[in-house]
Amino acid sequence: MVTFKDFLIKSKFNVKKARLYQESYDKIMESGLFDKSYYLKAYPHVEKAGMDPLLHYLFYGARENKFPSPTFNLVRYLQEYPEIEKNNLNPLIHYIDNENSGFTMDKSPFGLRRQKIIDTNKSFLSNYEFDTEPLVSIIILNRNGLGHLQRLFKDFDEKTNYSNYEIIVVDNASCDESVEYLYSLDLPITVIENSENVSFSKGNNDAVKIANGEYLLLLNNDIEPTYGWLNELVGCMLNNNDVGSVGAKLIFPYYEDMENQGKSYTIQHAGVKFREERTPYIYGPYHDKMFSTLIFSSDVNHQKEVISNTAACLLVPKDVYVELGGLDENYFYGYEDIDFAFRLYQNNYKSIYNPFALLFHHESATRVEDEDEKNRLNYENIMHFYDKWGTYIFKEMLKDKINQNHFFTDKKLDVTIISKNNEFISELSKDLNNKGFNVRIIPNLNNFDIGEDCDILISNNENYDVDKAVSRLNLIKVLISNNEDSRYDICLEKQENYADKLFNIIEDRYL
Repeated sequence: MVTFKDFLIKSKFNVKKARLYQESYDKIMESGLFDKSYYLKAYPHVEKAGMDPLLHYLFYGARENKFPSPTFNLVRYLQEYPEIEKNNLNPLIHYIDNENSGFTMDKSPFGLRRQKIIDTNKSFLSNYEFDTEPLVSIIILNRNGLGHLQRLFKDFDEKTNYSNYEIIVVDNASCDESVEYLYSLDLPITVIENSENVSFSKGNNDAVKIANGEYLLLLNNDIEPTYGWLNELVGCMLNNNDVGSVGAKLIFPYYEDMENQGKSYTIQHAGVKFREERTPYIYGPYHDKMFSTLIFSSDVNHQKEVISNTAACLLVPKDVYVELGGLDENYFYGYEDIDFAFRLYQNNYKSIYNPFALLFHHESATRVEDEDEKNRLNYENIMHFYDKWGTYIFKEMLKDKINQNHFFTDKKLDVTIISKNNEFISELSKDLNNKGFNVRIIPNLNNFDIGEDCDILISNNENYDVDKAVSRLNLIKVLISNNEDSRYDICLEKQENYADKLFNIIEDRYL
Protein backbone atom coordinates (compact mmCIF):
# COMPACT_ATOMS: atom_id res chain seq x y z
CA MET A 1 0.00 0.00 0.00
CA VAL A 2 1.49 3.32 -1.12
CA THR A 3 1.02 6.09 1.46
CA PHE A 4 1.48 9.86 1.38
CA LYS A 5 4.71 9.33 3.34
CA ASP A 6 6.14 7.39 0.39
CA PHE A 7 5.39 10.29 -1.96
CA LEU A 8 6.80 12.76 0.53
CA ILE A 9 10.08 10.88 0.87
CA LYS A 10 10.48 10.31 -2.87
CA SER A 11 9.80 14.01 -3.56
CA LYS A 12 12.45 14.94 -0.99
CA PHE A 13 9.73 16.40 1.24
CA ASN A 14 8.32 18.70 -1.41
CA VAL A 15 4.73 18.68 -0.09
CA LYS A 16 3.21 20.23 -3.21
CA LYS A 17 4.85 17.69 -5.51
CA ALA A 18 4.00 14.80 -3.17
CA ARG A 19 0.28 15.74 -3.17
CA LEU A 20 0.21 16.16 -6.96
CA TYR A 21 1.85 12.79 -7.51
CA GLN A 22 -0.41 11.03 -5.00
CA GLU A 23 -3.54 12.45 -6.66
CA SER A 24 -2.19 11.55 -10.11
CA TYR A 25 -1.26 8.04 -8.94
CA ASP A 26 -4.89 7.14 -8.28
CA LYS A 27 -6.09 8.70 -11.55
CA ILE A 28 -3.43 6.84 -13.53
CA MET A 29 -4.33 3.52 -11.92
CA GLU A 30 -8.01 4.06 -12.71
CA SER A 31 -7.28 5.09 -16.30
CA GLY A 32 -5.37 1.92 -17.21
CA LEU A 33 -2.53 4.00 -18.64
CA PHE A 34 0.02 2.13 -16.57
CA ASP A 35 0.56 -1.60 -17.17
CA LYS A 36 2.06 -2.97 -13.94
CA SER A 37 2.70 -6.45 -15.32
CA TYR A 38 4.43 -5.08 -18.42
CA TYR A 39 6.54 -2.64 -16.42
CA LEU A 40 7.82 -5.27 -13.98
CA LYS A 41 8.70 -7.71 -16.76
CA ALA A 42 10.26 -5.04 -18.94
CA TYR A 43 12.32 -3.63 -16.07
CA PRO A 44 12.89 -6.52 -13.62
CA HIS A 45 15.22 -4.50 -11.38
CA VAL A 46 12.14 -2.60 -10.14
CA GLU A 47 10.66 -5.73 -8.58
CA LYS A 48 14.03 -6.71 -7.15
CA ALA A 49 14.22 -3.32 -5.45
CA GLY A 50 10.83 -4.01 -3.83
CA MET A 51 9.35 -0.71 -4.99
CA ASP A 52 5.80 -0.13 -6.14
CA PRO A 53 6.10 -0.05 -9.96
CA LEU A 54 3.98 3.06 -10.59
CA LEU A 55 5.77 4.91 -7.80
CA HIS A 56 9.04 3.97 -9.46
CA TYR A 57 7.80 5.22 -12.82
CA LEU A 58 6.58 8.56 -11.47
CA PHE A 59 9.82 9.42 -9.70
CA TYR A 60 12.47 7.55 -11.72
CA GLY A 61 11.18 5.67 -14.78
CA ALA A 62 9.82 8.69 -16.60
CA ARG A 63 13.18 10.48 -16.33
CA GLU A 64 14.82 7.35 -17.77
CA ASN A 65 12.36 7.31 -20.73
CA LYS A 66 10.87 4.00 -19.68
CA PHE A 67 7.58 2.99 -21.29
CA PRO A 68 4.66 2.81 -18.81
CA SER A 69 2.81 0.37 -21.11
CA PRO A 70 3.24 -1.07 -24.62
CA THR A 71 0.39 1.12 -25.93
CA PHE A 72 1.56 4.48 -24.55
CA ASN A 73 3.96 5.64 -27.27
CA LEU A 74 6.32 7.71 -25.16
CA VAL A 75 8.48 8.78 -28.11
CA ARG A 76 5.51 10.14 -30.05
CA TYR A 77 4.06 11.81 -26.96
CA LEU A 78 7.30 13.65 -26.21
CA GLN A 79 7.50 14.77 -29.84
CA GLU A 80 3.98 16.17 -29.73
CA TYR A 81 4.52 17.90 -26.38
CA PRO A 82 8.12 19.19 -26.22
CA GLU A 83 7.28 21.21 -23.09
CA ILE A 84 7.37 17.95 -21.08
CA GLU A 85 11.14 17.56 -21.35
CA LYS A 86 11.71 21.30 -21.31
CA ASN A 87 9.86 21.72 -18.00
CA ASN A 88 10.82 18.33 -16.55
CA LEU A 89 7.19 17.16 -16.39
CA ASN A 90 5.97 13.61 -15.94
CA PRO A 91 4.37 12.32 -19.20
CA LEU A 92 1.52 10.40 -17.55
CA ILE A 93 0.64 13.25 -15.21
CA HIS A 94 0.73 15.60 -18.19
CA TYR A 95 -1.59 13.24 -20.09
CA ILE A 96 -4.05 13.03 -17.16
CA ASP A 97 -4.16 16.83 -16.97
CA ASN A 98 -4.66 17.10 -20.75
CA GLU A 99 -6.70 13.97 -21.48
CA ASN A 100 -8.92 15.84 -23.93
CA SER A 101 -5.94 16.93 -26.01
CA GLY A 102 -6.68 14.41 -28.77
CA PHE A 103 -3.63 12.19 -28.25
CA THR A 104 -4.51 8.58 -29.13
CA MET A 105 -2.96 5.46 -27.71
CA ASP A 106 -1.16 3.04 -30.00
CA LYS A 107 -2.46 -0.39 -30.64
CA SER A 108 0.00 -2.77 -29.04
CA PRO A 109 2.79 -3.26 -31.62
CA PHE A 110 3.33 -6.74 -30.22
CA GLY A 111 -0.31 -7.64 -30.63
CA LEU A 112 -0.26 -6.32 -34.19
CA ARG A 113 2.86 -8.33 -34.99
CA ARG A 114 1.32 -11.49 -33.58
CA GLN A 115 -1.91 -11.05 -35.55
CA LYS A 116 0.01 -10.35 -38.74
CA ILE A 117 1.93 -13.63 -38.31
CA ILE A 118 -1.29 -15.58 -37.79
CA ASP A 119 -3.09 -13.91 -40.72
CA THR A 120 -0.13 -14.35 -43.07
CA ASN A 121 0.17 -18.04 -42.24
CA LYS A 122 -3.52 -18.57 -43.04
CA SER A 123 -2.80 -17.58 -46.63
CA PHE A 124 -0.41 -20.53 -46.96
CA LEU A 125 -2.69 -23.21 -45.49
CA SER A 126 -3.60 -26.17 -47.67
CA ASN A 127 -6.84 -26.83 -45.75
CA TYR A 128 -6.64 -30.51 -46.64
CA GLU A 129 -9.86 -32.43 -47.20
CA PHE A 130 -9.82 -36.12 -46.28
CA ASP A 131 -12.08 -38.94 -47.46
CA THR A 132 -11.75 -40.23 -43.91
CA GLU A 133 -9.82 -38.55 -41.13
CA PRO A 134 -7.50 -41.05 -39.41
CA LEU A 135 -7.64 -40.91 -35.61
CA VAL A 136 -4.81 -38.90 -34.07
CA SER A 137 -3.82 -39.49 -30.44
CA ILE A 138 -2.49 -36.20 -29.06
CA ILE A 139 -0.12 -36.91 -26.15
CA ILE A 140 0.73 -34.14 -23.70
CA LEU A 141 2.95 -34.29 -20.61
CA ASN A 142 2.15 -31.89 -17.78
CA ARG A 143 3.57 -30.95 -14.40
CA ASN A 144 2.10 -27.95 -12.56
CA GLY A 145 1.28 -26.36 -15.90
CA LEU A 146 -2.23 -25.04 -15.32
CA GLY A 147 -1.51 -21.73 -17.04
CA HIS A 148 0.02 -23.49 -20.03
CA LEU A 149 -2.92 -25.87 -20.32
CA GLN A 150 -5.43 -23.02 -20.20
CA ARG A 151 -3.63 -21.28 -23.04
CA LEU A 152 -3.21 -24.51 -25.04
CA PHE A 153 -6.87 -25.54 -24.84
CA LYS A 154 -8.37 -22.12 -25.51
CA ASP A 155 -10.43 -22.62 -28.71
CA PHE A 156 -8.48 -25.87 -29.20
CA ASP A 157 -11.05 -27.73 -31.28
CA GLU A 158 -11.70 -24.74 -33.52
CA LYS A 159 -8.00 -24.20 -34.25
CA THR A 160 -7.26 -27.79 -35.28
CA ASN A 161 -9.36 -27.71 -38.48
CA TYR A 162 -9.51 -31.46 -37.85
CA SER A 163 -12.13 -33.44 -35.97
CA ASN A 164 -10.92 -37.00 -35.38
CA TYR A 165 -8.57 -36.85 -32.42
CA GLU A 166 -8.25 -37.98 -28.82
CA ILE A 167 -6.14 -36.33 -26.12
CA ILE A 168 -4.05 -38.22 -23.57
CA VAL A 169 -2.51 -36.07 -20.86
CA VAL A 170 0.21 -37.61 -18.72
CA ASP A 171 0.18 -35.60 -15.49
CA ASN A 172 3.42 -35.91 -13.56
CA ALA A 173 2.26 -35.42 -9.97
CA SER A 174 1.01 -31.85 -10.37
CA CYS A 175 0.12 -30.06 -7.14
CA ASP A 176 -1.70 -27.18 -8.81
CA GLU A 177 -5.22 -27.51 -10.25
CA SER A 178 -4.11 -28.98 -13.59
CA VAL A 179 -5.96 -32.27 -13.25
CA GLU A 180 -9.21 -30.65 -12.12
CA TYR A 181 -9.01 -28.27 -15.08
CA LEU A 182 -8.47 -31.13 -17.53
CA TYR A 183 -11.53 -32.99 -16.29
CA SER A 184 -13.61 -29.83 -16.70
CA LEU A 185 -12.92 -29.57 -20.44
CA ASP A 186 -15.50 -30.64 -23.01
CA LEU A 187 -12.88 -32.48 -25.07
CA PRO A 188 -12.08 -36.20 -25.61
CA ILE A 189 -9.43 -36.31 -22.86
CA THR A 190 -7.94 -39.23 -20.94
CA VAL A 191 -5.68 -38.35 -18.00
CA ILE A 192 -2.89 -40.59 -16.72
CA GLU A 193 -2.19 -39.43 -13.16
CA ASN A 194 1.38 -40.27 -12.14
CA SER A 195 2.61 -40.10 -8.55
CA GLU A 196 6.06 -38.95 -9.69
CA ASN A 197 7.69 -36.85 -12.40
CA VAL A 198 8.52 -39.45 -15.04
CA SER A 199 10.75 -38.67 -18.01
CA PHE A 200 9.53 -37.33 -21.34
CA SER A 201 10.35 -40.69 -22.93
CA LYS A 202 8.56 -42.81 -20.35
CA GLY A 203 5.53 -40.52 -20.19
CA ASN A 204 5.02 -40.69 -23.95
CA ASN A 205 5.75 -44.41 -24.12
CA ASP A 206 3.17 -45.07 -21.39
CA ALA A 207 0.58 -42.99 -23.22
CA VAL A 208 1.20 -44.83 -26.50
CA LYS A 209 0.20 -48.09 -24.79
CA ILE A 210 -3.37 -46.83 -24.40
CA ALA A 211 -3.49 -44.69 -27.56
CA ASN A 212 -6.14 -45.68 -30.09
CA GLY A 213 -4.93 -43.46 -32.92
CA GLU A 214 -3.35 -44.48 -36.19
CA TYR A 215 -1.09 -41.51 -35.64
CA LEU A 216 0.55 -40.07 -32.51
CA LEU A 217 1.01 -36.35 -31.96
CA LEU A 218 3.60 -35.56 -29.29
CA LEU A 219 2.77 -32.06 -28.03
CA ASN A 220 4.27 -29.89 -25.29
CA ASN A 221 1.86 -28.37 -22.80
CA ASP A 222 3.44 -24.93 -23.37
CA ILE A 223 2.36 -24.78 -27.02
CA GLU A 224 -0.11 -22.19 -28.31
CA PRO A 225 -1.64 -23.40 -31.60
CA THR A 226 -2.77 -21.29 -34.51
CA TYR A 227 -5.57 -22.16 -36.92
CA GLY A 228 -5.16 -25.25 -39.10
CA TRP A 229 -2.09 -26.71 -37.41
CA LEU A 230 -3.32 -30.32 -37.03
CA ASN A 231 -4.91 -30.41 -40.48
CA GLU A 232 -1.56 -29.35 -41.96
CA LEU A 233 0.44 -31.99 -40.08
CA VAL A 234 -1.87 -34.86 -41.02
CA GLY A 235 -2.22 -33.70 -44.63
CA CYS A 236 1.55 -33.51 -45.00
CA MET A 237 1.91 -37.00 -43.54
CA LEU A 238 -0.68 -38.54 -45.89
CA ASN A 239 0.59 -36.79 -49.02
CA ASN A 240 4.20 -37.98 -48.76
CA ASN A 241 5.75 -41.43 -48.89
CA ASP A 242 7.90 -43.17 -46.25
CA VAL A 243 7.31 -40.45 -43.66
CA GLY A 244 8.37 -41.21 -40.09
CA SER A 245 7.61 -37.79 -38.61
CA VAL A 246 6.21 -34.38 -39.48
CA GLY A 247 7.27 -31.36 -37.44
CA ALA A 248 5.95 -27.81 -37.24
CA LYS A 249 7.28 -24.28 -37.44
CA LEU A 250 7.57 -22.97 -33.87
CA ILE A 251 7.68 -19.26 -33.08
CA PHE A 252 8.81 -17.56 -29.87
CA PRO A 253 5.91 -15.68 -28.23
CA TYR A 254 6.13 -12.09 -27.02
CA TYR A 255 8.42 -11.53 -24.03
CA GLU A 256 7.89 -8.42 -21.95
CA ASP A 257 11.22 -8.57 -20.10
CA MET A 258 14.04 -6.71 -21.82
CA GLU A 259 16.44 -9.65 -21.54
CA ASN A 260 14.32 -11.83 -23.82
CA GLN A 261 12.27 -9.26 -25.70
CA GLY A 262 14.60 -9.34 -28.70
CA LYS A 263 13.61 -12.91 -29.56
CA SER A 264 9.88 -12.15 -29.48
CA TYR A 265 8.09 -13.41 -32.61
CA THR A 266 11.22 -14.91 -34.13
CA ILE A 267 11.73 -18.48 -35.33
CA GLN A 268 12.40 -21.04 -32.64
CA HIS A 269 12.26 -24.20 -34.76
CA ALA A 270 12.44 -24.79 -38.49
CA GLY A 271 14.19 -28.15 -38.43
CA VAL A 272 17.30 -29.33 -36.58
CA LYS A 273 20.95 -29.40 -37.67
CA PHE A 274 24.24 -30.17 -35.93
CA ARG A 275 27.57 -28.61 -35.06
CA GLU A 276 30.62 -29.93 -33.25
CA GLU A 277 31.75 -28.79 -29.81
CA ARG A 278 35.32 -29.10 -28.64
CA THR A 279 35.45 -31.03 -25.35
CA PRO A 280 34.45 -33.73 -25.53
CA TYR A 281 33.77 -33.79 -29.24
CA ILE A 282 30.00 -33.85 -28.83
CA TYR A 283 27.70 -33.06 -31.70
CA GLY A 284 25.32 -30.35 -30.54
CA PRO A 285 21.90 -30.09 -32.17
CA TYR A 286 20.65 -26.60 -32.96
CA HIS A 287 17.44 -25.24 -34.42
CA ASP A 288 17.93 -24.04 -37.98
CA LYS A 289 17.19 -20.31 -38.55
CA MET A 290 16.65 -19.78 -34.81
CA PHE A 291 15.92 -16.13 -33.86
CA SER A 292 15.34 -15.14 -37.49
CA THR A 293 12.65 -12.48 -37.92
CA LEU A 294 12.07 -13.65 -41.52
CA ILE A 295 9.30 -16.06 -40.55
CA PHE A 296 7.92 -16.43 -44.07
CA SER A 297 11.11 -16.21 -46.12
CA SER A 298 11.49 -18.72 -48.95
CA ASP A 299 14.20 -20.76 -47.20
CA VAL A 300 11.96 -21.61 -44.21
CA ASN A 301 8.50 -21.48 -45.76
CA HIS A 302 8.43 -24.71 -47.73
CA GLN A 303 8.11 -28.35 -46.76
CA LYS A 304 11.44 -30.14 -46.70
CA GLU A 305 13.14 -33.23 -45.39
CA VAL A 306 15.32 -32.61 -42.32
CA ILE A 307 17.47 -34.85 -40.18
CA SER A 308 15.30 -34.11 -37.15
CA ASN A 309 12.30 -32.20 -35.82
CA THR A 310 11.72 -31.20 -32.23
CA ALA A 311 9.20 -33.33 -30.30
CA ALA A 312 7.55 -30.19 -28.93
CA CYS A 313 5.10 -30.82 -31.77
CA LEU A 314 5.69 -34.04 -33.69
CA LEU A 315 3.35 -36.29 -35.68
CA VAL A 316 4.44 -39.94 -35.98
CA PRO A 317 2.66 -43.04 -37.37
CA LYS A 318 1.91 -45.25 -34.39
CA ASP A 319 3.14 -48.40 -36.13
CA VAL A 320 6.49 -46.74 -36.86
CA TYR A 321 6.79 -45.52 -33.26
CA VAL A 322 6.15 -49.05 -31.97
CA GLU A 323 8.41 -50.63 -34.60
CA LEU A 324 11.36 -48.51 -33.41
CA GLY A 325 10.64 -49.15 -29.73
CA GLY A 326 9.39 -45.65 -28.92
CA LEU A 327 11.55 -43.05 -27.19
CA ASP A 328 14.73 -44.17 -25.43
CA GLU A 329 13.97 -44.05 -21.68
CA ASN A 330 17.64 -43.57 -20.79
CA TYR A 331 17.15 -39.87 -21.55
CA PHE A 332 15.47 -37.49 -19.12
CA TYR A 333 14.08 -34.42 -20.95
CA GLY A 334 16.78 -33.99 -23.54
CA TYR A 335 18.00 -35.61 -26.79
CA GLU A 336 15.27 -38.27 -26.86
CA ASP A 337 13.63 -36.68 -29.92
CA ILE A 338 16.97 -36.36 -31.74
CA ASP A 339 17.76 -39.98 -30.91
CA PHE A 340 14.38 -41.05 -32.30
CA ALA A 341 14.92 -39.01 -35.46
CA PHE A 342 18.25 -40.75 -36.08
CA ARG A 343 16.56 -44.13 -35.77
CA LEU A 344 13.96 -42.98 -38.29
CA TYR A 345 16.73 -41.92 -40.66
CA GLN A 346 18.64 -45.19 -40.25
CA ASN A 347 15.46 -47.10 -41.06
CA ASN A 348 14.81 -45.07 -44.22
CA TYR A 349 11.92 -43.03 -42.83
CA LYS A 350 11.76 -39.33 -43.67
CA SER A 351 11.43 -36.51 -41.14
CA ILE A 352 9.57 -33.64 -42.80
CA TYR A 353 9.40 -30.06 -41.58
CA ASN A 354 6.06 -28.43 -42.45
CA PRO A 355 6.15 -24.65 -41.91
CA PHE A 356 2.41 -24.17 -42.43
CA ALA A 357 1.66 -25.90 -39.13
CA LEU A 358 2.57 -22.81 -37.11
CA LEU A 359 2.51 -22.68 -33.31
CA PHE A 360 3.89 -20.42 -30.59
CA HIS A 361 6.15 -22.21 -28.09
CA HIS A 362 6.32 -20.72 -24.60
CA GLU A 363 9.10 -23.14 -23.58
CA SER A 364 9.11 -25.95 -21.09
CA ALA A 365 7.69 -26.01 -17.57
CA THR A 366 7.67 -29.81 -17.16
CA ARG A 367 11.35 -30.45 -16.51
CA VAL A 368 13.24 -30.81 -13.24
CA GLU A 369 13.15 -27.59 -11.20
CA ASP A 370 16.46 -28.07 -9.32
CA GLU A 371 19.24 -26.40 -11.34
CA ASP A 372 22.08 -28.71 -10.20
CA GLU A 373 19.99 -31.79 -10.88
CA LYS A 374 19.02 -30.39 -14.27
CA ASN A 375 22.70 -29.89 -15.18
CA ARG A 376 23.58 -33.41 -14.05
CA LEU A 377 20.78 -34.94 -16.09
CA ASN A 378 21.70 -32.86 -19.12
CA TYR A 379 25.29 -34.11 -18.94
CA GLU A 380 24.09 -37.71 -18.72
CA ASN A 381 21.78 -37.12 -21.70
CA ILE A 382 24.67 -35.74 -23.76
CA MET A 383 27.01 -38.60 -22.91
CA HIS A 384 24.37 -41.26 -23.59
CA PHE A 385 23.64 -39.62 -26.93
CA TYR A 386 27.33 -39.48 -27.80
CA ASP A 387 27.92 -43.12 -26.81
CA LYS A 388 25.11 -44.17 -29.16
CA TRP A 389 25.65 -41.84 -32.07
CA GLY A 390 29.10 -40.20 -31.88
CA THR A 391 30.83 -42.39 -34.48
CA TYR A 392 27.81 -42.35 -36.76
CA ILE A 393 27.44 -38.56 -36.70
CA PHE A 394 31.18 -38.05 -37.29
CA LYS A 395 30.85 -40.04 -40.50
CA GLU A 396 27.61 -38.42 -41.64
CA MET A 397 28.72 -34.85 -40.90
CA LEU A 398 32.08 -35.35 -42.60
CA LYS A 399 30.30 -36.75 -45.65
CA ASP A 400 27.81 -33.86 -45.53
CA LYS A 401 30.59 -31.26 -45.46
CA ILE A 402 32.67 -32.85 -48.20
CA ASN A 403 29.65 -33.22 -50.49
CA GLN A 404 28.21 -29.87 -49.32
CA ASN A 405 24.70 -31.28 -48.88
CA HIS A 406 23.77 -28.97 -45.95
CA PHE A 407 21.52 -31.69 -44.51
CA PHE A 408 23.22 -32.53 -41.22
CA THR A 409 24.97 -29.18 -40.89
CA ASP A 410 25.32 -25.79 -42.54
CA LYS A 411 29.02 -25.66 -41.69
CA LYS A 412 31.58 -25.90 -44.45
CA LEU A 413 34.52 -28.28 -44.24
CA ASP A 414 37.35 -26.45 -42.44
CA VAL A 415 40.94 -27.23 -43.41
CA THR A 416 44.01 -25.78 -41.66
CA ILE A 417 47.41 -25.84 -43.41
CA ILE A 418 50.59 -25.66 -41.31
CA SER A 419 53.54 -24.78 -43.53
CA LYS A 420 56.31 -22.29 -44.26
CA ASN A 421 56.44 -23.33 -47.91
CA ASN A 422 54.60 -20.65 -49.88
CA GLU A 423 54.53 -22.67 -53.10
CA PHE A 424 53.00 -25.68 -51.31
CA ILE A 425 50.46 -23.47 -49.53
CA SER A 426 49.45 -21.67 -52.70
CA GLU A 427 48.86 -24.85 -54.69
CA LEU A 428 47.00 -26.73 -51.96
CA SER A 429 44.86 -23.83 -50.73
CA LYS A 430 43.84 -23.06 -54.31
CA ASP A 431 42.65 -26.66 -54.80
CA LEU A 432 40.74 -26.65 -51.50
CA ASN A 433 39.14 -23.26 -52.12
CA ASN A 434 38.02 -24.42 -55.56
CA LYS A 435 36.21 -27.29 -53.84
CA GLY A 436 34.28 -24.76 -51.75
CA PHE A 437 35.98 -25.45 -48.40
CA ASN A 438 37.18 -23.01 -45.75
CA VAL A 439 40.97 -22.80 -45.65
CA ARG A 440 43.10 -21.39 -42.85
CA ILE A 441 46.88 -21.00 -43.20
CA ILE A 442 49.27 -21.04 -40.23
CA PRO A 443 52.91 -20.34 -41.22
CA ASN A 444 54.11 -20.29 -37.60
CA LEU A 445 55.14 -23.80 -36.49
CA ASN A 446 54.80 -22.72 -32.84
CA ASN A 447 51.11 -21.90 -33.22
CA PHE A 448 49.10 -24.85 -31.88
CA ASP A 449 45.66 -23.22 -31.55
CA ILE A 450 43.86 -24.97 -34.38
CA GLY A 451 40.35 -24.10 -33.18
CA GLU A 452 37.28 -26.22 -32.66
CA ASP A 453 35.95 -25.66 -36.19
CA CYS A 454 38.87 -27.37 -37.91
CA ASP A 455 38.06 -30.74 -39.51
CA ILE A 456 41.36 -31.52 -41.24
CA LEU A 457 44.87 -30.40 -40.29
CA ILE A 458 47.52 -30.66 -43.04
CA SER A 459 51.24 -30.19 -42.43
CA ASN A 460 54.25 -30.75 -44.65
CA ASN A 461 56.74 -30.09 -41.87
CA GLU A 462 57.84 -33.00 -39.71
CA ASN A 463 59.13 -30.57 -37.06
CA TYR A 464 55.60 -29.40 -36.24
CA ASP A 465 54.65 -30.86 -32.84
CA VAL A 466 51.18 -31.99 -33.83
CA ASP A 467 50.57 -33.57 -30.39
CA LYS A 468 50.31 -30.05 -28.97
CA ALA A 469 47.57 -29.01 -31.38
CA VAL A 470 44.52 -27.70 -29.53
CA SER A 471 41.35 -28.73 -31.32
CA ARG A 472 38.54 -31.27 -31.29
CA LEU A 473 39.53 -34.82 -30.48
CA ASN A 474 38.18 -36.06 -33.82
CA LEU A 475 40.48 -33.81 -35.86
CA ILE A 476 41.88 -35.63 -38.92
CA LYS A 477 45.66 -35.03 -38.97
CA VAL A 478 47.48 -35.30 -42.29
CA LEU A 479 51.23 -35.20 -42.98
CA ILE A 480 52.66 -34.59 -46.43
CA SER A 481 55.99 -36.45 -46.26
CA ASN A 482 57.87 -39.41 -47.66
CA ASN A 483 58.22 -40.69 -44.11
CA GLU A 484 55.57 -42.36 -41.94
CA ASP A 485 54.64 -40.65 -38.66
CA SER A 486 52.34 -42.38 -36.14
CA ARG A 487 51.21 -39.04 -34.72
CA TYR A 488 49.18 -38.46 -37.90
CA ASP A 489 46.08 -40.24 -39.14
CA ILE A 490 47.09 -40.02 -42.80
CA CYS A 491 50.56 -39.74 -44.33
CA LEU A 492 50.78 -38.76 -48.02
CA GLU A 493 53.93 -38.99 -50.08
CA LYS A 494 55.03 -35.77 -51.73
CA GLN A 495 53.36 -35.57 -55.12
CA GLU A 496 50.89 -33.47 -57.10
CA ASN A 497 47.11 -33.28 -56.62
CA TYR A 498 47.25 -33.62 -52.83
CA ALA A 499 43.62 -32.64 -52.39
CA ASP A 500 42.18 -35.31 -54.71
CA LYS A 501 44.41 -38.02 -53.27
CA LEU A 502 43.59 -36.97 -49.71
CA PHE A 503 39.82 -37.09 -50.18
CA ASN A 504 40.02 -40.45 -51.88
CA ILE A 505 41.77 -41.80 -48.78
CA ILE A 506 39.25 -40.12 -46.44
CA GLU A 507 36.36 -41.61 -48.40
CA ASP A 508 37.86 -45.10 -48.24
CA ARG A 509 38.83 -44.89 -44.57
CA TYR A 510 36.05 -42.86 -42.93
CA LEU A 511 33.03 -42.90 -45.20
